[in-house]
Parts: sequence; structure tokens; C-alpha cells
Amino acid sequence: ALGPRDGEPYAGPALEYIDRALGWAEEFGLQVVLDLHGCPGGESGDAPCGRRQRPEGTWQWQQWDMEASLLALEVVCTRYRHHSCVTGVEVCNEPSRTTPSEVLCEYYARAVRAIRACGMREEQVSVVLPLFQRSEKEFVRQWEAVSGGGLRNICFDTHCYHCFGG
Repeated sequence: ALGPRDGEPYAGPALEYIDRALGWAEEFGLQVVLDLHGCPGGESGDAPCGRRQRPEGTWQWQQWDMEASLLALEVVCTRYRHHSCVTGVEVCNEPSRTTPSEVLCEYYARAVRAIRACGMREEQVSVVLPLFQRSEKEFVRQWEAVSGGGLRNICFDTHCYHCFGG
């Protein structure tokens, strides 16, 4: 949504492809969840986020540029707020388990508020928050403490993988 930075493994911003996909979704009556699948700086150092750190441990959670991630969400949500086919926005993909839960909850709360401020109303658009490789009970407790329980129409993506033996 913002275009690539030096050293980032992306091309873009390529919003014209999202424009086209949403046009097709509206034409055929489909619903769409927009997913920030590869945040600036990376939400992890792993391949699903556009990286493949070698050796392990070369990427640190502080490299995730959460401010730029929020800006990317604002760009996308402002652009697509009037598309009725958009019924969800996922604020990142598979965040590193090394990112402290409190930091992640703060980012999530800010992301929900930013999405709503762009005009994606809670009556129309769910905000999806991934719980990748985290204790659900502990994280939800942390989320409630940080968010104050006042943010509506959010859901947690438990991101279960059954193919890895876990």
C-alpha cells in the first residue's frame, strides 16, 4: 500500500490490482477480507511475512515498523471504505511470538481505531487480529486490559496449522 522501501522484498504499491479484485468481488457478490500480509519492517522474520531470516534470530521484533503499518492500513481503508464487498480487515499476518503481547495489543488497538477513523464502521467491517503461536486465554486477557473492552466487531484469528504436527 505504501510501496517498497530499500531492502524490502516487495513490489508495489500495486493498488490497481486490489481495485480490480474488489470490482470483481462486487460484480459477483463476494465478500473480501483485506489482509496486511507483510508489514513494513516485517511482523516476523519468517517467509510468510516476506522474509526468510538466515541465520535464525537475525530479525528482531523491533524492526517491525508499526507506525508505517498503521499508515498502510489507513491508506487501504480510506481507499476502500465505500466498497460494500469489504467485510473485514486483518491488521497483520503471523506476528512473531517474540513481540511482547502488550506491544502487540497496543498495535492492535491503534489499528482498530485507525480503521474505524477511516470510515470502516463496526456495523460493516470486522477487524481481524491474529493470535499466531500465543495462548488464547492469556492474550485475550491482555487485550481486554489494553483495549478496555470498548472496541467492537473484532475477532481473533487463531491461525491454526494442522499440517505441521502441532
